[in-house]
This record gives sequence, C-alpha cells and structure tokens, in this order.
Amino acid sequence: LPTKMITGSCLWGIGDLTAQVVPHYASGTDKPFVYDWPRTGRAVLFGFALHAPTSHLHFNFLEYLTNRVGVTGLGIPVFKTIMEQFVYWSWISNSMYHAAMGLMQGMTFHQIYQRLEDVLWDTQKAQWAFWIPVQLLNFQFVPVRHQLNVVLVTSIVWTALLSAWYPPVEEEEKPKEEAD
Repeated sequence: LPTKMITGSCLWGIGDLTAQVVPHYASGTDKPFVYDWPRTGRAVLFGFALHAPTSHLHFNFLEYLTNRVGVTGLGIPVFKTIMEQFVYWSWISNSMYHAAMGLMQGMTFHQIYQRLEDVLWDTQKAQWAFWIPVQLLNFQFVPVRHQLNVVLVTSIVWTALLSAWYPPVEEEEKPKEEAD
C-alpha cells in the first residue's frame, strides 16, 4: 500500500502537470506560462492520501465480491466493470475528487455540494467513455495485485483531463456563500 500511495501521488502530480503545460503550449499563446504549484500539490495529496488507499480497498473488495458471487471466465471483466462503473466506485471516486479539490481550494460545504451538483453527471459520462474500455482490458488480462498499477499509470491521462476540465476556481470566481 505505501508503494501504491507514493506511486499514486507521483502520477496524479504528473497528470496535473500535463494538464497545465500541454494546453498552454498547444494554444500557441504569447502569454508567459505560470505554473500553479499549489494546484499540483493538491493533486499529489489527493493521489497519495485518498485515491491510492481507497482504490486499493476497492480492487480488493471487487475481487472478493466477484469470487463471492461466483463469476467466472469472460464474465469477470464484465461483472467487475459494471460494478465499478455503474454500481458504486465511479460515483464514490468522482465525488471524492470534486469534494477533496473543493476542500483544498477553501470552498465551503455548500459550495462543494453545488460543485458536485453542477459537474458530477458530466464527469460520470466522461468516466464511462474513458474507463470502461480500459477496465474491461485491465480486469481481463491483469492480475488483481497489479490492476491498481494499470489504473494509476492510465490515470495520468484521466487526471490531466480532470484537471483541464475542472481547474481550480479563482478567488474572484468563487460564489459567495449563501446565507442560511
């Protein structure tokens, strides 16, 4: 688990770095590039403290559940992908991402709830398009002990997409907390 946490932090950091650098230089803008170190720090902390440990538990639980239900053969990757993407994990991991990023950006609970309400469904649809093919292959061909590693490496692209789609809210853009 500690190795997965360290790996997760590094790869989430690389994903955020990619999300910051590639669009800037691909746009051909003349503006000087200013790297957002706190943003990468949030991604690294999320990968280390939340994503890697909970993903480790998820993959072990998913393997247990698959064995308990008695799924075999080609049904294994299909069962695992359906459970992961539609029943519980994608909803948990995407909510955890948006909530953690909001907390680390100083959002209030109300603002985080609003953020989840605004972006979770679109994140889910993007997740399904991206992760379903990846996980079908991962669950079919990779031993359980290495499945999180495949996800962590593939997450460089996913993290870059998340960081690009949902950049930190600038201070002046943060909505004022509504009175209770």
